[in-house]
Amino acid sequence: MTSVTPDEAKLLEEAVARYPVTVEELRKALRLRPTAFDMALRSLVMKGLVQLEPLEDRTYVRPMTTLGPPPAPLPIDEDDPAFM
Repeated sequence: MTSVTPDEAKLLEEAVARYPVTVEELRKALRLRPTAFDMALRSLVMKGLVQLEPLEDRTYVRPMTTLGPPPAPLPIDEDDPAFM
């Protein structure tokens, strides 16, 4: 996985926990310096870990990954034709 800074990790975790969330809502929740927030957000976008979705008067942050462990695999369904 791509390495992230502590500010990027905070931003990504908050975006995952609050999704759907706007840039301004994240900015207020994290209370980072404006330049630190902007740099972390830009870096996450460039790394492909979040996407920005401009809609009308707001821009939403869509997390594309999480920093936690991956979810457990689903159990095999013997009746599913994909497994035959």
